Amino acid sequence: MLWRKIFVPVVGLVVLAMFLSACAVPATPAAAPTEAEEATPAPKEEKIVIQWWSHWANEPSKRKVIEKIADDYEAEHPNVSIEVTWWDKNPLRDAIRSTMTAGEGAPDITTFDSGQIEWVEAGWLLDLTDALPWDNFIDSAKFDGTYPNLGYPGHYKFNIASTIYMLLYNPDIFAELGIEVPENYQFTVDEFLDVVRKCHEAGYAGTATAIGNRPYPGVWAVQYPLWTLVGPEEFDKYNAGLKPWDTPEARRVLEYSVQLRDAGLWPDTFATMTIDEFHVYFHTQRKACFMFIPTWYTGRAFKPVEEGGQDPNWHFGMLRYPAWPDGKGNDILWAGFESGYAVLSSTKHPDVAKDILAFAAQPKYGALWTAVTNIPSAIKYDKEKDWPSDELLQELGVEPGKWDWYWEEFNKVYGGMSTAIAPTPRCGDFKDAVVTALNEGLPEGLITVDEAIEILNKNLCTK
Repeated sequence: MLWRKIFVPVVGLVVLAMFLSACAVPATPAAAPTEAEEATPAPKEEKIVIQWWSHWANEPSKRKVIEKIADDYEAEHPNVSIEVTWWDKNPLRDAIRSTMTAGEGAPDITTFDSGQIEWVEAGWLLDLTDALPWDNFIDSAKFDGTYPNLGYPGHYKFNIASTIYMLLYNPDIFAELGIEVPENYQFTVDEFLDVVRKCHEAGYAGTATAIGNRPYPGVWAVQYPLWTLVGPEEFDKYNAGLKPWDTPEARRVLEYSVQLRDAGLWPDTFATMTIDEFHVYFHTQRKACFMFIPTWYTGRAFKPVEEGGQDPNWHFGMLRYPAWPDGKGNDILWAGFESGYAVLSSTKHPDVAKDILAFAAQPKYGALWTAVTNIPSAIKYDKEKDWPSDELLQELGVEPGKWDWYWEEFNKVYGGMSTAIAPTPRCGDFKDAVVTALNEGLPEGLITVDEAIEILNKNLCTK
């Protein structure tokens, strides 16, 4: 459809209402119709139009899956028309805030990240608890998009993708500098610091990650070592603002992140480089030794080179997170969820909008998501039964075997490791404090560790 080719940076779409026409039944026999009257067609029921605003404008593989779901739903529901409009995340969020505040122009379905708690607090989202087939999802998906600790009992998010946080490295730079990967694919925290320093001295950034248009990549330099030091349960408490940061273990991690910074972890363009740009910085410009990144890396990287993707013949490597001698999470993968979808409370068609998301939760779409995007799915599927046909994959532009090396590396390094999530959401004040202290303040050298602790502790969610 034409709408699925549109990329919108500004607000301007209005949800169409459904109008029903009915013919009145005469109380007494009417005169026989004339020939002209017999030729007049009966009025038709107008289609229900669903506006679906989605992130991932720059990630074509994800667009293909969502558009396929929309097409399939329309084929099974000829009275429904789905108009998908593609956005980058930040303009989409601005548009939702503007239209919901104005009371007009908002879509029926929107991209939603569970960190946007203010949307739940404002009453902008409908509860999906009874709308989705939860047995179709991996168990941890039932926790994402829920806020019981904040007083909201509902479930507000549909997830199609799950994530694993990875640590990538450039093997060419490693070979140039004589850096050897440990047999267990895991540096100690001291070894990792030494490698970052060696990369910086050779003119490379430690990591490609930057914060130009995202409020979280700088936090990863704290989160990865915090995860391995304290383990998932305690990590969740710190991460959600449920535990003070003036503890020996938290201070130890914060001071380590400063050591990494001073050793040359961040690129010179850390404050300005966007998420699309830092992908290219890693895989095409190849100016960094490492990259902290979840599995949604493939959405931006595994697209045609001329669109900003990486050369499929260049193979990066993967590593386990740096290990502490007394780390409780050294052998556990940090998992989570990326952007999903929600139904806005302003919709005139709540049942249809919810039904579309329930339709998308079929196992065949979980398999399609992974087959096309190379990202794990939050929807369970049987690969033997649900995997898409070669004909469908060819229709969607998937080249068989093109990215097999990626999964071989992933399974070699991360296969057999247990996974865990940090399910507790942050309250609004602590969310802002994390951005100020950990995404910007410490990485940019604007504040000290003591000042970061003070900012975090003043905004805990346990008041």
